[in-house]
Amino acid sequence: MSTDARRRYASAAFITLLILSLSWPSPIVSANRLWLDRDLAVDELSFLGREAPSWDVVFFCLAGLLALAILQSGEVRDWRATLRRSIAWNPGALCRRPARWAAAALAGALAVALTWFLLDAPVLAWAERIRSDTTQALVRGINRFGGGMNPPMIVLFFAVAGVAYRTPRWIRYAAAMALAALGAGAVAHILKFLVGRARPELWLGPFHYARGAANSFPSGHTVGAFALAGVLLFASKSLPLRIIALLLAVAAGLARILAFRHWTSDVVASALLGLMAAWVAVRVLSAPPPAADGRPRG
Repeated sequence: MSTDARRRYASAAFITLLILSLSWPSPIVSANRLWLDRDLAVDELSFLGREAPSWDVVFFCLAGLLALAILQSGEVRDWRATLRRSIAWNPGALCRRPARWAAAALAGALAVALTWFLLDAPVLAWAERIRSDTTQALVRGINRFGGGMNPPMIVLFFAVAGVAYRTPRWIRYAAAMALAALGAGAVAHILKFLVGRARPELWLGPFHYARGAANSFPSGHTVGAFALAGVLLFASKSLPLRIIALLLAVAAGLARILAFRHWTSDVVASALLGLMAAWVAVRVLSAPPPAADGRPRG
C-alpha cells in the first residue's frame, strides 16, 4: 500500500474517532440501556474529559490504538531528522511591515467595538427566539468539538501522522497549531481578567461587568477553534480542508452565542485573536530553506 493511501486511511480513521469523541459516552449509555440496564455514572449529557474518568479511559485506549496503528504503518526512522527537515524557526518574519500589523490591529479593534455596541443585544434576542430542544442539542455537540480533548487530539494527529508518514507539512501544521493555541489562549486569559465582562446567561446586559468565573470576554472555545483553523487557512494548499476548517471554527463561535455563554463581540474578538495568532505561528514556523542540491526540504 502506498504512503498516500495509508495517509488517507489514517485520516478517515481519525475523523471517525473525532466524531466518536463528540458523542462519548453516549454509545456506552445506549448499549447499557438496550442490553444491560446497569447503573452507570454517566449519561447522554456527560462530556469527554469532564466526567467519569474511568469511562474516558476506554476512549483514550481507542485513541492510543489508532496512534500505534499510524506509527506501525508508517516509517518512523530517525524522527529527529524528520523534525529538523520540517520546521525552520523564523522570528524575523514578525518584524516585517509593522505598519500592516498596526493597521490590522486597529481595524480589528474597530470591528469589535462596533459589534459590541450594535449587535450584542439584537443577536442575543435572536438567539432567544430560535431557542429549542433541537438547537440546544446541536449547540451541545458543537461545543464539545471546540472544547475538552478534541483540539489537542487534532494537534497530536498531525504530529504523529506527520512523523510516521514523513509529511513535513503535517508536522508544521501541528507545531503552528500548538504555538497559536497556546499563545492566543494565554492572551485570552489575561483579557478575561482585565475586562471582567459578565456572561449573557447572567442576564445583566451587554455592558455589565463581573469579576471572577463569570468573565465572558473573550471566548476561549472560539480562540482555540480559530487558532487551529487559521493555521490550515494560511498554510494548507487544500481548498476543501480550508473550507471545512473555517466552517467548523465559525460553528464553534456561533454555538457559544446560541448557548448564551458569550456575546457576539466576544466571539468576533476571539476569532480575530485566534486568526492573528495562527498567522504569526505560520510565519514564525516556516518551511526550511532548500537543501544543498536545490530540492526543498519541506
